[in-house]
Amino acid sequence: MKKLFILILLLSVSLTIFANGGEEEKPVTVTALIAGNPAQPNGKTLMEVATEKLHQDFPNAIVEFNIADLSEGSTLTMDAMLAAGNAPNVYSDYIGRTSKYMVPEYALPLNDYVTDLDQYFESVMKPLTINGDVMGLPTPGGIYAMCINLDLLEDVGYDLPSQENWTVDEFLKMCAMVKAKYDGEKWGTGMFAANQSGDYLINNWFASFGVSYYADGYDYTTIKSTGGAKVYEFFQSLVENDYIPPNSGTLADDYYVTQWAKGELAATGFFEGWTENYFKSWENEIKNKETEETYGRFSYTFYPFPKAEGVDKVPAYFINHTVVVHNTGDRRTDEVAARLAQYLNDADIQENASLSNVCLTRKDAENLSDSVMIPVITKIGEDNGIFDVGLSQPWFAAVRPKHYPILQKVLAGDLTPEEAITAYEAAINEELE
Repeated sequence: MKKLFILILLLSVSLTIFANGGEEEKPVTVTALIAGNPAQPNGKTLMEVATEKLHQDFPNAIVEFNIADLSEGSTLTMDAMLAAGNAPNVYSDYIGRTSKYMVPEYALPLNDYVTDLDQYFESVMKPLTINGDVMGLPTPGGIYAMCINLDLLEDVGYDLPSQENWTVDEFLKMCAMVKAKYDGEKWGTGMFAANQSGDYLINNWFASFGVSYYADGYDYTTIKSTGGAKVYEFFQSLVENDYIPPNSGTLADDYYVTQWAKGELAATGFFEGWTENYFKSWENEIKNKETEETYGRFSYTFYPFPKAEGVDKVPAYFINHTVVVHNTGDRRTDEVAARLAQYLNDADIQENASLSNVCLTRKDAENLSDSVMIPVITKIGEDNGIFDVGLSQPWFAAVRPKHYPILQKVLAGDLTPEEAITAYEAAINEELE
């Protein structure tokens, strides 16, 4: 009887170990595709920090990752991995790219997997929630506004009005004064249309003229019916008056940001999170080559985009990344992948990201930025709202490349404003059908 009791006891312990730990001890491999792997203050990378935390929960988890190719600003790497049958378990990238995969057919609803969803601001979670299912985690991001070169404005004698009086007419007045002094050397603003990369730096002009992109429910675009032709008419006036660099339709966003850092643009769309990096980039370029060019940082501030007549407020872009988990149907794999996604965007990671001058999406993260412009930009977003261009919609990645070929023709004068907005409307609606 005693031997039987011991046998039963041993069997019970064995079954308990298997139930509680045996399955967990099996190695689980998850893959991640991320748009960048930045170093953290402790010297480790983002993936290293997240993986270390993951191993506290799942010691035998194996994490493999790839860096997304962003040279074309598209889902190039993700599409290639899917075509090869290697869908990553975790995908972290710009929301305009990840939104393509935030659909029930691909994404894992995170409600029952991520343990700190209550720490995210409701406003940033709303676009990522479909029928009550959380389909992605919002990383810190940037409220994008108009960066104004105060030194250049002082140089040309333009008195910057208050934000309330910052209108398109005032903007054009400023452009004319820059041209009068620096004809062909500096410009009122920047422009580019070589590809889709950085298009958000241009598209905020639609909000300046009171244009809305979509009807409620995103069934069709309202970009034409709400006055989009006025935007193209405005763009063509910038070309005709030499208020933007010549051949802007053939320029890429990389050229644009260099012009900004060189102090050649009086007022143009930018992120505060970019300013220091591009200042340093231009400074290093000057130091590392023999040139007569000089370098000097300029004073700047941020304003909303100027408002056209009849427009009360101009909403701002908010750009961030989203972490999406692939629904494999295997509970253990999905659990490990979701926990990795959680640690890629927890309070520690967001606080570290805030050092790069971005706006946080979590309540429990402290903003460590010392930039005096972050409160300015945050207030612009609070006062004017966020411009809805469909970033979180699954068709956004297909709609996005429709614009820049049309914009090229607008800037070259090959299409009238009415022809251009009609073509853009048709291109968008074709993807929404």
